[in-house]
Amino acid sequence: MNTHVKANIAASMCLIALLFPVAGSCGEEIDQTIEMSASGLVQVENLAGTIEFSTWDRDEVQVRGEAGEDVEEVEISSSTKGVQIRVRNAKNKRRVDGTDLHLRIPEKASIEAESVSADISVSGSSGDSVMLNTVSGDLEVEASPERIELASVSGDIEFDGQVMRTAVESVSGDITVVGAAGEVNVSTVSGDVSLEAGDVSRGRFESVSGELTLELALEDGGRLNCDSMSGDLNLSLPASQKADFGAQSYSGDINTDFGRAVSVSRGPGTMLEHREGDNGAQIRLETFSGDISIRSQ
Repeated sequence: MNTHVKANIAASMCLIALLFPVAGSCGEEIDQTIEMSASGLVQVENLAGTIEFSTWDRDEVQVRGEAGEDVEEVEISSSTKGVQIRVRNAKNKRRVDGTDLHLRIPEKASIEAESVSADISVSGSSGDSVMLNTVSGDLEVEASPERIELASVSGDIEFDGQVMRTAVESVSGDITVVGAAGEVNVSTVSGDVSLEAGDVSRGRFESVSGELTLELALEDGGRLNCDSMSGDLNLSLPASQKADFGAQSYSGDINTDFGRAVSVSRGPGTMLEHREGDNGAQIRLETFSGDISIRSQ
């Protein structure tokens, strides 16, 4: 396989593109290392296969792997912004053979990755952001960036680390988040959500039929909103949690260690209105047919 090097110099940046055309009949090995700023951005587009990120103490990005049989080109380019890797597959293919990519990046680098069916994993990153998007692949992140944005349609999502800004969404995949704090937004349709968080300042959790199981503490003046259609909602708080509690279930039960739930005077359902202390925090929970449980840790 021949390696083509393209150099395009613009007024504002220098762009170096390394292109690896791949024969359609067999996969080719990928092994390239490119210099990059320690806090640069690594962007990856790979339709199918796997994308794995790990960190090291070099200001370089190492890309290793094997291109799928249907890949026409693996394009690796660098700019002042960072490094971009794009896997270009042959057109008009009903099924695409996956490409496996293994990347080693600076610990403080930011990450953006997109795929359709590839599983994506990140380990060790502590940069500004980790942003992953796939359709049917799983997402697994063990890192401590400033913020995460994770999205999958049918794949499962797992995060374990420390982060102050979290946005996670799935349609049918399950979501597990451990170590979030600050601002947390999680939504799913039929998948279950499990959260173990620290002090939350703003939290919003939404589900249609999936179960929400949340363990967290709400900061003074914080806001927590949870909505579900038919899934159960299980909230665990510190025994010392102070907040204004408001909860309602139209056909489910409410069980709480904070205040007392009562039947709605007009119409079906059960509701809770309770104030614990006076710190300006608000907790609002609502489900249509699911049960609500609010327990002290």
